[in-house]
Amino acid sequence: MNELRIIKKKYGEVMMHLCRKIFPTILETDGLLLKLLEEHFAYNRNLGEDIINNDRVLEFKEYVYSLVSYKDNQVESDFDPEVLLEMAGYNLYECKTEEDIQSFRKYYAEGEEICTFNGGRLNKARVFFAVKKNVSDIKREDFPCAYRDDKYGTSVISIQFTKDGTNSLKITNRYNHHVINPDATFGNDLDNIIPGLTYAFAHKYGLVQTFEDTSFKMDGYILANDGKYYKYNYEINNIYYCPDNVIIDNFEVKKFNSDSFLIIDYFVLDLEKKKMYLYDKSIFDDFEEKVKGISDIEVYKHEDSKNVLIRLDSGEYMALLLDKFNNLKGLESNIDSVLGNDFLGYDETIESLILPNIEAVGDEFLYYNTNLKYYDFRNLRFAGKKFLYNNLEIKDVFLPSLENADDEFMYFNKYIEKAYMPKLKETGKYFMFSAEQIERFDFGLLENVSDYFLYNFNFVKKVYFPNLIKMGNYFMYCDDNVEVLDAPNLREVGNFCFYKNLVLQKIISDNIESIGYGCNKEFERIDRRKVLRK
Repeated sequence: MNELRIIKKKYGEVMMHLCRKIFPTILETDGLLLKLLEEHFAYNRNLGEDIINNDRVLEFKEYVYSLVSYKDNQVESDFDPEVLLEMAGYNLYECKTEEDIQSFRKYYAEGEEICTFNGGRLNKARVFFAVKKNVSDIKREDFPCAYRDDKYGTSVISIQFTKDGTNSLKITNRYNHHVINPDATFGNDLDNIIPGLTYAFAHKYGLVQTFEDTSFKMDGYILANDGKYYKYNYEINNIYYCPDNVIIDNFEVKKFNSDSFLIIDYFVLDLEKKKMYLYDKSIFDDFEEKVKGISDIEVYKHEDSKNVLIRLDSGEYMALLLDKFNNLKGLESNIDSVLGNDFLGYDETIESLILPNIEAVGDEFLYYNTNLKYYDFRNLRFAGKKFLYNNLEIKDVFLPSLENADDEFMYFNKYIEKAYMPKLKETGKYFMFSAEQIERFDFGLLENVSDYFLYNFNFVKKVYFPNLIKMGNYFMYCDDNVEVLDAPNLREVGNFCFYKNLVLQKIISDNIESIGYGCNKEFERIDRRKVLRK
């Protein structure tokens, strides 16, 4: 069907197959389904996948059917479906078991068996078969030019009502997919078989086909004031940043010419003026500051991605990798300045970040990002508050130059397995708060740690802090594995350190001067003459 081919081109192959499956009746009216889609959904070749992955097939189906105005010309009848179909020359059977369904396979030519015979259909639908009384006289070989509603095609029909609450109907043909739209035999209108049949099924079996007026809601989609649903990448302050160079601001659709602009995450890249800026002036992101002074922009388009190379007047560069939705997936740069607060603070999609020359970053660096996997911060010496706060993907933390980590450093990542920070001297509160699986770490120069250091840590039996002087409150609070604490230079111990540990057997330290309250009992065994109680 030409209509399905157009749907495939504009909305993708998955959407085409989905429409053919759930809208056979609408497809009977040429061009109607395409018209409904174009009026209510912006072009988006990922729409079908999103509907399926978000488990919104039923809602989508109800919504589209609610847009169709069918005339209420249903004929009432005093007869049951069985009687009416007998008048039309059929015998009607309802299938209660899989065995009942398989008993009708004999009526179908090889290669033309309907999908109903594949099993499991009774979980999804009520299944009836109507068989012409003279079916044995209607031979396949007598119909070399198959037509859906010809005598052979309609001699055995499967009448099925979905169990999804809508009781949507399909009447399946004997030819199956050797003809066009075989699941809409008789236009999926029972009254085309004999008047009153729709009413009869509703009256006897309660199979009323119902599609209530409804709106459609799905994560990642917004209804704009032009009446169409748009897929979006980001929502910040009621501004939606969409694929295909669209921004929806207070529900007003703003389309940017693709020859002159490129919407990347929540930034606008002006290809003509060589400028990158935040559309929303009420937010701040230091990335905007770092791409000022652009001398050249090169864009390389691929089937499902783009590469953008930005050269700066300073001689530095930024190489960006975008996915098919213009989400930022990778960034590499040789910039060597200090990064300020909120650098890519709203970004959620970047997976690779190569910044080998950066020495310091401000607060909330990649704050919302959970997906960063690959990185190079080899020269980073200082990390501000909430550094990679929400990251969940990094398992090996390699920061060979880091000296100071402020509060809430990598707060939520509980999957870290290795941490190599041999020059780290001081940490703020909640350092790697959620990390519970670290099996190896190097904090060789660490001297001072604030409260809640490795609060959920619970993996190894011996920990070594050769230069640790001050241990803040709640140090390794949840640990119940460490048996030996080796901290020869430790002087000050905060409150509730190793509080839940029941296996700590040995503390190697001769310099402890003060111990807070609520700590592990092993600290009680330290020579009290050297301890001034808080």
